[in-house]
Amino acid sequence: MAGAGCAFVFALIIGPVMIRFFLDRGIQDRSRDFGNLAQSTKNGTVTMGGVLILASTLLSALFWCDLANRFVQLSIGCAMLFAALGAWDDLLKIRSGSNEGGLSRKTKYLVQTGIGATLAILLLSANTSPLTGTIARSLFVPFFKSGIYIGLLYIIFLMFFLVLSSNSVNLTDGMDGLATVPAIFVALVMGVFAYVSGNHTLASYLQYQHLRGAGELCVLCGIIAGSSAGFLWFNAFPASIIMGDTGSLMLGGLLGTIAVLLKQEILFFIAGGLFVIETGSTFIQDYIGWKLLGRRICFRAPFHHSLLYKGVGETKVTVRLWIISAVFALIALATLKIR
Repeated sequence: MAGAGCAFVFALIIGPVMIRFFLDRGIQDRSRDFGNLAQSTKNGTVTMGGVLILASTLLSALFWCDLANRFVQLSIGCAMLFAALGAWDDLLKIRSGSNEGGLSRKTKYLVQTGIGATLAILLLSANTSPLTGTIARSLFVPFFKSGIYIGLLYIIFLMFFLVLSSNSVNLTDGMDGLATVPAIFVALVMGVFAYVSGNHTLASYLQYQHLRGAGELCVLCGIIAGSSAGFLWFNAFPASIIMGDTGSLMLGGLLGTIAVLLKQEILFFIAGGLFVIETGSTFIQDYIGWKLLGRRICFRAPFHHSLLYKGVGETKVTVRLWIISAVFALIALATLKIR
């Protein structure tokens, strides 16, 4: 709680200074029109708000996290790499004056896969991994007590998972505050599982693998929730700042990394059910609709744009999707006992 509160205060202090600094230097979104829907344009809103989330998280982690803990080190390392990728994309868009002027989809996928491969190597190496060999190479499914050992195939799974987790938050980040609150819910859920996994008594009682040192991720998850809540202070409708790819890729990559370290990758898809809906609707539209069938399947994609197209107001769409996200988070927590 102290770490979360500290991160929240840091975000409130840094936020106005960062917004003015970015505004003076023209770090603003250039063309954000929600797919030509009848919504007010976000053109000119300060972007790269992920820097605010990351800065608040790192500052609070310096005070409250054990930086010698390997779980924390890997999480923060991946967060910084994904933030750097997002910042690269955002800066290219700003320079070109268009949201179409950023990195290509293939380039993003390649870099994200590289980050996943790096994490896989560190996680499967006895010298750098906080997990034992068998656990590190196993996939754990909610509702079942034992993991599924998949060996080196886990490397491929991990790379695919991090690409999916980082892009899922990116696709959800289409309206003011929409992606921030679900990210907070996922962080809190992962924090609960980190506490359980890191506590030998609770892990034994609930029949989870005891991961020595994983309890420190509970602190980090609280910090992520606090810094994201502080960002939401400025990101709520009408937003003074948006997270941009710097924030969405970083949050998705960071939460995905924590899920990997806790061996709760499948749980991430339950807790982040809204992210799955948004990503799934985009996949169906782009790859099944346009490329395979040559026609539109959904009104718009991602899913929140489809709701806007039907005439539902932006604020109402956002709040309703927050409620759906909260339900998914509660379902994820229920898996603690339903095994």
